[in-house]
Amino acid sequence: MSRTGTAALVALLGIAALTSCSSDNSGSAGQESDKPITKQLTQEEIAQALPGSGEVISGWEPYKGKRVTSEATYCTASGGRAPKGWVRAGSAWFANNGSTDNMMDIGICLYGSAENSKAAYAAWRGKESSKEQNLKKKVGEESVLVANPGASEDTFYAFSRSGNVNIRVKIQGTGGDSTGAQDVLAATFKRLQQVQDGERPTATAAEQATG
Repeated sequence: MSRTGTAALVALLGIAALTSCSSDNSGSAGQESDKPITKQLTQEEIAQALPGSGEVISGWEPYKGKRVTSEATYCTASGGRAPKGWVRAGSAWFANNGSTDNMMDIGICLYGSAENSKAAYAAWRGKESSKEQNLKKKVGEESVLVANPGASEDTFYAFSRSGNVNIRVKIQGTGGDSTGAQDVLAATFKRLQQVQDGERPTATAAEQATG
């Protein structure tokens, strides 16, 4: 084979190798973004994953800081019987422009197994299927938006389940910001993934809104 032919063959093989690597990396990134939460997170890790100041929607600021949730009933739809397999939880409240008339509540509930979290998730989201909406982008293994459950008005709940963890974002007031609730939910899930991987949680709602 001539030198010209050899050079052309080498170039073609190089392009093929690069294309293959690019394709593999792309698939890996997709799998990474969907990786379920399976670690038995400590209370400190749950607190780290909860968003703080500047990490949720513009205009919302932390209200009385992040809290340990020692009551399993927090992770139920109506404060009833504790969910089977419940381990621990944490939550963070936010007030809108300093007003407690408009509040956001972010909760993370950890269970002993995925089977436990699935059952608790189904109960937590409630039975008002007529008020359920699809999220603009799926979060975790299961996710749903519930608008004005019960007799409430201007209230949105965004739920997600991943592995052995359930997440809920509740926004009351301000006309019901469903888009904001979804962005905060996605950011909280991403932060849990970062903590599980031993990284510092940096994901924000603003990043999820543009992602």
